[in-house]
Amino acid sequence: MSKYQKIDLAYNFLIEKEKEGATFKLTELSAASTWSLKTCSTHISKKLSTYFQREGEDYITNGILFLSKNDFRATLSQISTLSNNYSRKGILLNKAKEFAVLAVSTYNNPTIKFKTYGFIVNMNIAFTSLFHAIFEKNGVDYFYKDGLGVTIFIDGEEKAWELKECTEKYWPGTTSPIKSNLHFLIGLRNKIEHRFLPVIDLMCSGECQAALTNFENIITKEFGDEHALLVNLAVSMQLSRASTEAKVEALKQFQSQNYSVVREFMSAQHHELDQETLESQEYRIKAFLIPKIGNHASTSDLSIEFVNFRKLNDEEKEQYEQGITFIKEVRTPFIHKPSDIVLKIKDTHQFFNMALHTKCWKFFEARPIEVNVDFKGPYSGFVLGFNNYLYTNDWIVYLKEQLNDEVTLHNIRAY
Repeated sequence: MSKYQKIDLAYNFLIEKEKEGATFKLTELSAASTWSLKTCSTHISKKLSTYFQREGEDYITNGILFLSKNDFRATLSQISTLSNNYSRKGILLNKAKEFAVLAVSTYNNPTIKFKTYGFIVNMNIAFTSLFHAIFEKNGVDYFYKDGLGVTIFIDGEEKAWELKECTEKYWPGTTSPIKSNLHFLIGLRNKIEHRFLPVIDLMCSGECQAALTNFENIITKEFGDEHALLVNLAVSMQLSRASTEAKVEALKQFQSQNYSVVREFMSAQHHELDQETLESQEYRIKAFLIPKIGNHASTSDLSIEFVNFRKLNDEEKEQYEQGITFIKEVRTPFIHKPSDIVLKIKDTHQFFNMALHTKCWKFFEARPIEVNVDFKGPYSGFVLGFNNYLYTNDWIVYLKEQLNDEVTLHNIRAY
């Protein structure tokens, strides 16, 4: 059996264990991969050390799911660092991050009057590169073919899927607020490409902020938390400095005839979406400024009102139904990844690690071992989109209490 065949067997074994959230022993890895016990121990303690945690004789992986088979092979080779940095996937991933940062810096530049278009163009490139990196990781051929199945070339370069096609392949046959947000920005870019309409910035701030947050969530989900940009608040921080007078003037200008094409496009796009999508923070993060707009597009008169939604009674809420959609902040108790739990428990219990956490949720039956998309318990629930189980704050409190009991801790470790 060749070296790479053994590596692939090990990769398949470890991927399945991580999907199951299951621990394993070196003897199991050795049997699955045909590596010797010494080779297994060497790889885990050296080249793969960042992906493993140990609890007694048991091991658990954390992050192998983010590696493609080729990445895993490269990690075990002498040229792993070079391969990771200069592979096509690595180049695309770095390009995605660079253009996302450029989008934010463009939006936050006080000397730029037309922020939205600069932001959308750069985020379009960022998302396209991100999806291409994901397809590279998953072994998906993302280039257009002709009728004979031959790759199409444009100016000597393979013609890759553009952003809208990428969204259709990434979310095939489904709709989602994130997908709708990207389609809105793509369409808006096409409408304003040859128009100078700077006041559009305040009209689309919520969609831009949501796009940035969505980018952050997708890149960390697909490639790990180390690729987080940590710029989620940049757009809203810039907008918070806009004066009330500027917002009022922008809203008045938006009602003028010059903006009719863009205004009609935005209206049509929003009417095509269901209420759940419009209210989703993944589609649009809405500002608290409430415009009261005239009945006709040419009307420039407009008043502004600030409303505290929580202080309205039912009758008052009904009065706003025709004029505004309130963005409801839907909170789920299932917000912590296993790695988050480990970090929070370590604050008080230094010995805690991923392997012990796996034993804990099995011992206390906090979640099913198998995948159950309908499961929602007091400590854990399956979250669609994350496609795995997340945990509650109550689980953290409960674990800390249980780990303080020496007998309980002994029983967990022996489980």
